Amino acid sequence: MENSDFNHQESNTPIRLNEEAIRSLTETRKWTTFFGILGIIAIALMLLAAAIMTFVLPILNEGNDLGFPPVFIGLLYLVLGGLYVLPVLYLMRFGNLARKALLMSDEQLMGNALRNLTLHFRVVGIFAIVMISLYILMIIAMLVFGMGMFAGNMIGA
Repeated sequence: MENSDFNHQESNTPIRLNEEAIRSLTETRKWTTFFGILGIIAIALMLLAAAIMTFVLPILNEGNDLGFPPVFIGLLYLVLGGLYVLPVLYLMRFGNLARKALLMSDEQLMGNALRNLTLHFRVVGIFAIVMISLYILMIIAMLVFGMGMFAGNMIGA
């Protein structure tokens, strides 16, 4: 979702950052690094949960019938952990590159840092669109099946 009115070639003067912008970027870098570390911890916990669901839970529930194998839940956690790697990677790259760019006053590094931040939000946005679409499809499916069950009860009554 880019602004079509903005054309980079029209401007001959580069953007200069004042002290407020540098302070804001420094604080943003710290917060993104913090959230990146939380993301790494979340990925590790998801992978641990996937291993437990895949290998330990079937042994503990040998006599119980769950209706479905717990391996499926483990695979779901594994897939979710795998999907979460990309946005966390981009977030951590932004934090590291922004730190270096601010320390060395390097415009090229700052451009690369901001590119990684853009990629992070792009991936998160795509994930959000996919999840909202899945929710809408599930709601439609529940309405269709619910109306079918209601109509079946009315006819059979």
